[in-house]
Amino acid sequence: MPVMKPLYTAARTLSVATALTVIFAGSAYALDGNDVAKRLQARFEEQGTKIAFGKVETDGTTVTLRDTKVTVPNSEIGELPVGDIVLKDVAEDGKGAYTAETATFQDFSKTDDKTKIDVKGIEIGKIYLAADNEEDVIAKMMAYQTFKVDSLVVAEDGQEMANIKDISAKSSAYTKGTPMTYEFGVKSIDLDIEKMEEVRKKSEAESGEATPNPMIDLGYKQLKMAITSTGSWEPEKGDLVMDKMEFDVADLGKFDTTLKLGGYDTKFIKAIQEANKKLADSGENNDAATMAMLGLMQQLSIGGISFRYDDASLTPKLLEYYGKQQGISSEDMVNQIKGIAPLMVGYLGHADFAIQATTALNTYLDDPKSLTIAAKPDAPVSFALIAATATADPKKIIDLLAVKLTANQ
Repeated sequence: MPVMKPLYTAARTLSVATALTVIFAGSAYALDGNDVAKRLQARFEEQGTKIAFGKVETDGTTVTLRDTKVTVPNSEIGELPVGDIVLKDVAEDGKGAYTAETATFQDFSKTDDKTKIDVKGIEIGKIYLAADNEEDVIAKMMAYQTFKVDSLVVAEDGQEMANIKDISAKSSAYTKGTPMTYEFGVKSIDLDIEKMEEVRKKSEAESGEATPNPMIDLGYKQLKMAITSTGSWEPEKGDLVMDKMEFDVADLGKFDTTLKLGGYDTKFIKAIQEANKKLADSGENNDAATMAMLGLMQQLSIGGISFRYDDASLTPKLLEYYGKQQGISSEDMVNQIKGIAPLMVGYLGHADFAIQATTALNTYLDDPKSLTIAAKPDAPVSFALIAATATADPKKIIDLLAVKLTANQ
């Protein structure tokens, strides 16, 4: 997708805003708001993020953090001017932790070179901020049950490129030994592909580069999509399940991912936090810390993963578009792909999978409805074993993970 820089910036900004809300959990000790602010800073430090307040005001059970600024080290975000944050109905739970019913953020903007991001309507509910001496890694990390953003608008060179509305998330309360469930959604994401193309062409003209963009030729001058995700997590067992991560793009198709991940437990979380802290403390990209994190990833395991695409007119358009480029019809383009596919899949060196994949692809090309590639091993497979197999004999990964390609199912 052309001119993705604004979207990446938007995603990073939203990620930081979300991380910010996660930490604001009852940070309003009625008698000493400044003491609560210090704890809040400590929690941020543990996550590898710095936070500063211009002033802390306390009024009964309401705490206002004035002129808040958040800095994410070693990232393109830099300093994020969050502004004022108001926490209401703040209370101490008798064990040194704080709770708040809501935290409301002031609308704010972030400008980076020619890119401007406007964020409105951030509010989080049922917030929890653990005591400093809390030993439970998850209790110290988890901090909210509801989260919403009314809108996030990205503009480039003064022109609106993306308008994201109604972002929401909900999770069950954390209780040790009990699985947590979550829901996440974005009601609408409007992307102006035509304006993105204008900015891209201007940028390429200045740099002397030029690359084609088939999106406009395919008729996608604007895109509208929605995101839906659900899942669960058992911190003690380390089982993370993503039942759905669906991107529904109007007049294009649906993209859905499911995942079963093992080893994502409290020990892994703590190790990642420590690696992140080392990376943040270094003040620059730390190769040793990065390698340590990659090493930690090998402790995880895959219990299953799938990627599914349901077509909504994209495939016929692509066949026609690339067929015209070669001076042939869509039907001839289909036959050409069918002829090349066995050779391409054959390079994997796995005869059974080659037959299966070729059959699925032919079925899909004849009647484009859906394509699914899924790995469903009989037992979870560690990342370490996957990496070792990929190095020794890549084609064995297909059997190791029980990979299958199916169409129109």
